[in-house]
Amino acid sequence: MIKYPAVKFSLDDDNAQAKLVRLVGTGKRVIEFGCASGYVSKILKNIMKCTVVGVENEPESARQAEQHCEQVVLCDIEDVDFASTFGKGCFDVATFGDVLEHLRNPWEILRKTKEVLNADGYVVASIPNISHISVVMELLEGRFDYRPLGLLDESHLRFFTKKSIMAMMHNAGFEIVHWDRVIRQPDATEFGTSLASYPDSLISFLGQGNEGLTYQYIIKATPRQFEKGRDEQEQLAILEARAKVKELETDLVNIAHQLSNANSELAWVYNTLSWRLTKPIRKIIELINKW
Repeated sequence: MIKYPAVKFSLDDDNAQAKLVRLVGTGKRVIEFGCASGYVSKILKNIMKCTVVGVENEPESARQAEQHCEQVVLCDIEDVDFASTFGKGCFDVATFGDVLEHLRNPWEILRKTKEVLNADGYVVASIPNISHISVVMELLEGRFDYRPLGLLDESHLRFFTKKSIMAMMHNAGFEIVHWDRVIRQPDATEFGTSLASYPDSLISFLGQGNEGLTYQYIIKATPRQFEKGRDEQEQLAILEARAKVKELETDLVNIAHQLSNANSELAWVYNTLSWRLTKPIRKIIELINKW
């Protein structure tokens, strides 16, 4: 039985799958850890013109993914030698689409992943955010109930915040060079959280920044070089500062894209017949308001 059903999406979508695929890029040789039934592999192959080797531990999902992948390796990635199983230095990109939180030791898996990447290779991953405001509210109510899917997926072994994602990648020998996020309002999550009964001061505090509304983080990370003369804590502080700059850059790009879409919609409205026909009425209303 397949636990994780296929997600239909296009490259223009704002979901984790589309964001992950866009970060992979075109014409890459990709190893997709946790390929499920191959619905992401399909887009990578057909639209992004990538070659994909899938890795999956569920037999039926692996069988379905074969039609979209050059090869599917059926295994538990925590029980195999990466270099001998997948090949040393064979891939441009390794993807983990909501996978790392299911592993006993994601730090070690990331370290081993460097073995299969080529000199210019990188990791792209989507990771659920346990500090989403909906989970915080569940905790305030004394609940931490696992669910079949979502932020408290019953098969999650690890839980991450933005800072712990950064620390995990750092400890595994990677530097995050791109941050993105999927925003989801509390009432749109699987918890259906209503904030109406909570104090405004609490909501204001939890709503600072975007962390409380971030449902998933999507990152791109490259193997890092140890900087001589700096200890690990100092390096991590530097990486945190760099990550903040990268995230702000991504937010600015997203805002610019939203403004462009809004301007396009306004231009369409201004050119409609109804807008032109109601121009005299709007003029009259404007004069009345001035009186």
